[in-house]
Amino acid sequence: MFKQGLIAALILTGLADADADAATVGQAVRVQAKSFQQTDGPGFILTESSAIYSGGLIYTKRFGTAQILLDDGTDLLISPNSSIRIDEFVYAGDGAGGAFGMSLVAGALRVISGRMTKPSYRVSTTVAQIGVRGTLYWLDVDEPGVLKIWVDEGAVEARPVRSDEVFVFEAPVYAECTETTCALSDPPPKPVKFPDDPTRR
Repeated sequence: MFKQGLIAALILTGLADADADAATVGQAVRVQAKSFQQTDGPGFILTESSAIYSGGLIYTKRFGTAQILLDDGTDLLISPNSSIRIDEFVYAGDGAGGAFGMSLVAGALRVISGRMTKPSYRVSTTVAQIGVRGTLYWLDVDEPGVLKIWVDEGAVEARPVRSDEVFVFEAPVYAECTETTCALSDPPPKPVKFPDDPTRR
């Protein structure tokens, strides 16, 4: 048992060392078990203070939640059964242009945008592209073909992937998008975060 644990620890250490050459863009600040990051190789467990890498896939399982703080102050909260990818991160300093591209691959995500200029931020989903005019919003792609948007502060732009129209939603508001259009709707409960894991009691 000790030998197996040692081997596992060495593998995890090796993975961390292998990722040392990748560009770091932030770190995990609060992590619930069952949260992971994958770069070039197998996924490895996220812990508090784990480095976050450009191009990395961050994903959670049923009882996982991960809060990520990026170098520009962007605060990401990844719900259970969710995954995101940091596609691009170029930060030139407070108030500068830069570029931040991220994909919400599955599940739900809360975003508090950081110190880059608002046009620098872009979030991609299979349903719509999201641009940021404000600071605090949730996105959820759990339902196939539907993007759910809660805007708590500021505003977001949504452009469905099969439309040239851009929809602007200003807080406080809830909207849903399909591949062709977006519309206001009555808000459902927001996505779960940091759920209780009965297996760890």
